[in-house]
Amino acid sequence: MGHQVRKRQVSEQASKIGAPLGAPHWAIAWAMRLEKLLDTVLGLMLLAVALALFYQVFGRYVIGRAPGWTEEVARMLVAWMAMLGAAACLRDGGHIAVGALVNALPAGLRTVLLAVRDLAILATAGVLGWAGARFATMNGSQESAALEISMAIPYSAMSVGAALLALMLVFARIGGETPPVDSLSQID
Repeated sequence: MGHQVRKRQVSEQASKIGAPLGAPHWAIAWAMRLEKLLDTVLGLMLLAVALALFYQVFGRYVIGRAPGWTEEVARMLVAWMAMLGAAACLRDGGHIAVGALVNALPAGLRTVLLAVRDLAILATAGVLGWAGARFATMNGSQESAALEISMAIPYSAMSVGAALLALMLVFARIGGETPPVDSLSQID
């Protein structure tokens, strides 16, 4: 039964965005799964940041001694949240954008401009992923001050986030979606 519900959700999603009947619904299904996973992971990361910072404030003002690891955990998690969040909000148009030009263009030119935008996103993700991999490799032998973990872990957020951003864009395009310029453009 769960499989049928999932199949219906994917079909509804595909028809809502006007995907052609032959569009690969598997791509939309995988994009939806990835979004759900990212949303869950991001929620848990946000909870961990809030708890670590609460413990830091509690330690400083109640106990009189702030733990050294809480600030480092929060900083690393925020970096991971920013990079994973970029991928999580792509399909819904959650990125900051100015849609005046795109919305003013005729449909044909709008399609071309959005394709150029998507190529620019893929190129940016490629550069970001490459730079993140270099930083992680360069700093892999260095340990963080408080947690004493490899600095490759926080620096790898750039590569992982860039790869997920590119993957989400590719899934959307294969599935017949064009991620909107902004979330307001979906309101009719």
